[in-house]
Amino acid sequence: MVLKMVKLLSIIILFLVILSVRVYAISMGTLVKNDFSNTTTDNSAKFTILFWNDENESYKLELSVREKPEDWIVIVNPDSFVLNSSLGKELIKLPYKDNYAKANPVDIIVKPPLSTKPGKYNISIEAKAIPPQNNISFSQGRIFRLVVEVINPLYFESSNEKTTNLPKSYQYQNQTQGNFLNKSTFSNFYLAVIFVIVIISFLIYKYS
Repeated sequence: MVLKMVKLLSIIILFLVILSVRVYAISMGTLVKNDFSNTTTDNSAKFTILFWNDENESYKLELSVREKPEDWIVIVNPDSFVLNSSLGKELIKLPYKDNYAKANPVDIIVKPPLSTKPGKYNISIEAKAIPPQNNISFSQGRIFRLVVEVINPLYFESSNEKTTNLPKSYQYQNQTQGNFLNKSTFSNFYLAVIFVIVIISFLIYKYS
């Protein structure tokens, strides 16, 4: 009998605790403005992701770099802020609402090293919603996959390939200049020889 009363009392206490705790559902809207960008090794690529919350409750949003190539610089600005429906720098028209939602832009700046080979590289950004404490919540986390294409036509695999990797117009220009210098050198030499022969012939003719 006592055991049954204890079980019943435990169930009642658990039920009261559940009722006293606020259930909190997180709403996180996102829009990736651009998921592809190209750049050179002496420049950087920029991506922008919009975040908005169309509910009345606020929550903290944290962003971090989940995946990037080695030695690359990836800056998330801002990487942490409070998301609510009353603050935002841009307006988003939602199909299920008459009013515009205020969105917060997050910029992703990507800088590859100077030694990066030309090609496409993947960047992953994770956004995680942090619910308020003391609440039963259904948090959200999202992964954004971005692609950076590095364009560097003057990249050299080794010193032996520098000439072959240069643009054809540049190669032709250097070759033409070299040929011109060689021809000019030989022409000057022949003119000097002819001039000396003429002088010697004139002197022989004059004093003979």
